[in-house]
Amino acid sequence: MQSLGRWLILATLLTALAAPASAVPDWNRVDDPMKGGIGLHVGKIGGTGLAIKYPLAWYLQVQVAGGVWRTSDTRWNNLGLELQYLLRQDPRLRLFLVGGVARYHDEDRKTDPAGNDFWQENTNWNAGFGVGIEWLIGERWAVKGDVDFTWQDEDDSITVWPQAGLMFYW
Repeated sequence: MQSLGRWLILATLLTALAAPASAVPDWNRVDDPMKGGIGLHVGKIGGTGLAIKYPLAWYLQVQVAGGVWRTSDTRWNNLGLELQYLLRQDPRLRLFLVGGVARYHDEDRKTDPAGNDFWQENTNWNAGFGVGIEWLIGERWAVKGDVDFTWQDEDDSITVWPQAGLMFYW
């Protein structure tokens, strides 16, 4: 998880430095509305992994994110769904409310006292809502961050968790 976050930060910085000077980033361009997006997302209610984003209306966007990880001793997958309601959209900055739900499933290889291998399964659901911003850093690249009140099925707690994302819009 930590290495994915580090890669996300590094990719964001490199993208910002490589952005062409002539590009005029603007969410409100009529000739190029940049509707759909693809990228990476890390979060408890929005999923962790590859993300796809698309508007349902000019003020409401849906994002689906998830990933799969497999090793010889671990099987892990997740899928998250978010709705983002735009409160404000300036040329380079969006302010939005977010609500989402995600399912996280993992299996770990264990050995019982008799020496037999088995898979220990764990499935958790998270749901929550919060507020976030998305900043257009190039002509088509954007970084997203939000802070959410998150209910976690694992321990039936409600805590505040951040989420982050990097998107390329077409």
